[in-house]
Amino acid sequence: MVEIIPQWLVNVLSFVTVFSVMTAIGTTITPSVSFEHIRSPSLLIRGLVCVLVIVPMIGITASFAFGLSLPEKVGITLMVIAPGAPLALRRALGSGADAGFAPTLQIAVALLAVPVTPLWVMAGNSILGTHGIADVMAVAKQVFLAQLLPLALGAVVKRSAPIWGVWIGTTLGRAGALLLIVAIISQLVDLHYVILSARPLPVAVAVFTTGAALLVGHLLGGPSLEVRHSVAIAGALRNVGLALLIATTNHAPPAVQVVIVSYAITAIIIVSAYIPLRTRVSARYKSIVGSRDELR
Repeated sequence: MVEIIPQWLVNVLSFVTVFSVMTAIGTTITPSVSFEHIRSPSLLIRGLVCVLVIVPMIGITASFAFGLSLPEKVGITLMVIAPGAPLALRRALGSGADAGFAPTLQIAVALLAVPVTPLWVMAGNSILGTHGIADVMAVAKQVFLAQLLPLALGAVVKRSAPIWGVWIGTTLGRAGALLLIVAIISQLVDLHYVILSARPLPVAVAVFTTGAALLVGHLLGGPSLEVRHSVAIAGALRNVGLALLIATTNHAPPAVQVVIVSYAITAIIIVSAYIPLRTRVSARYKSIVGSRDELR
């Protein structure tokens, strides 16, 4: 592959983008609200089961049902077992997710990804007949730098300087949004071969799994539309950086990377289409409920 934009520059840009966005989100987190969900964890447990257990099972099963080749199954497996996409929280909060529950779920998923992802890699080896490894420390480093550290920094800034914290969060959020556009363009420039070489069956599995994740998230999210939306987004968007880290560590063939990246692009497209549809349905639901309340 000819790198039009140097890979090191793309990696730095992607890291700065994620760090900026997550720090900005950290300035909006209220710890006391998060603790409420921890003290009454039933919905949180449902969300964790959806993201960490059910979605991986759906994806792996679908890879067999659609008759994928072994490298394609490995690519799908690495994506579905890699939870906690950093920018999923931004998409969720920006589209009406519960402002207290969504960050709590994201942090819990990020923490549990450290022990759960290596366990899923071992399970994947048994299912696929492979010999992959996932270093716990490498997973922990990726999760810490991309999610936990910036979120904690944002929360500290908000607590120590409430007024300036809001301004800093807003500024970082805008800068992160701009950097995100640049990062996506730079990735597409260098990875256009991935888009062109993506085979239809793995993309079909990505479509099916992402759609199923959205559905299961709504089914398990309880009565609140905002909480259900939070679980749906967290389950549908997977951590492509973590998946690529495991693939690189194990020297996976290029076909695996193609599936990982094409899955990520497919999931983003589906979630981007789902969000406005969900917004319209939610508005209609609230309108109906409001009309019923007025009649009473």
